[in-house]
Amino acid sequence: MRLFIALKPDTPFLSALNKTQEHLRAAGAKGTYLTPDDLHLTLAFIGQWEEDITSLLPPVQKPFTLTMDRPGVFPEAKVLFAGLKPSPELYDLAERTRQALTQNGIPFDPRPFYPHITLIRKPLLPEGLDLSAFQVARAVWTVEEICLYKSERDVSGMRYTVIGTGPRGSTPLGPDRPAGAPRKNMLY
Repeated sequence: MRLFIALKPDTPFLSALNKTQEHLRAAGAKGTYLTPDDLHLTLAFIGQWEEDITSLLPPVQKPFTLTMDRPGVFPEAKVLFAGLKPSPELYDLAERTRQALTQNGIPFDPRPFYPHITLIRKPLLPEGLDLSAFQVARAVWTVEEICLYKSERDVSGMRYTVIGTGPRGSTPLGPDRPAGAPRKNMLY
């Protein structure tokens, strides 16, 4: 199985993401648009791993909110994404997720965490479309759980399926980071 750990947007946030995709489409942006069922925020990409690791998912200790920000592009990865406003709780959850994987010997992509939700793969943007001035649908999402996903390729592309969810509101797995200690592999 190809696995990753991610957050699944709630229904109102998915609607706002879909509206943003519609606005991009109307502005002439082309590419492979992800379906609402496939939109997610990746915390750690594991890749090929045959065991179910749901039991290792750290909890969302207390629900927190995420707010959509402007879209952007990762040219190297060939994706257009919805950005998110900075959230200390999100960075903490990503760090605890990666620590749990490391402590259990599960390899993952070590690139720094940059919170985003991919909207379009292989985007082709019309000349003059300024994403920095692009208006996104206003949306706030309350995060309450973390999910283990598997990815599979079908005739229409990659499909992502939740195969497990983590506990809610308990203590983190592994040792706590001391107060004030810097986060590792995080972009702010």
